[in-house]
Amino acid sequence: MSVYDPLRKELQRRKAETIRLSFSEIEDILRRPLPPSAYRFSAWWGNQTSRKGHTQSMAWLLAGFEARVSLKQRVAEFRRL
Repeated sequence: MSVYDPLRKELQRRKAETIRLSFSEIEDILRRPLPPSAYRFSAWWGNQTSRKGHTQSMAWLLAGFEARVSLKQRVAEFRRL
């Protein structure tokens, strides 16, 4: 089980084509803080399809979404694939 499973489940639960979440909303879903790299590097939010990719990207990809991020606004937008 990944620490990002709660995010995957939340995305799967929602029916919207696009879901916009602030970093703090994501942290509330996860019940833990995002790592510092999530705040500093847009690559952390990359949509890597490899199982060797980041566990966080597997959460939204398995839920059927791709992520885009605004580090300045501290917002992630998840778009249905």
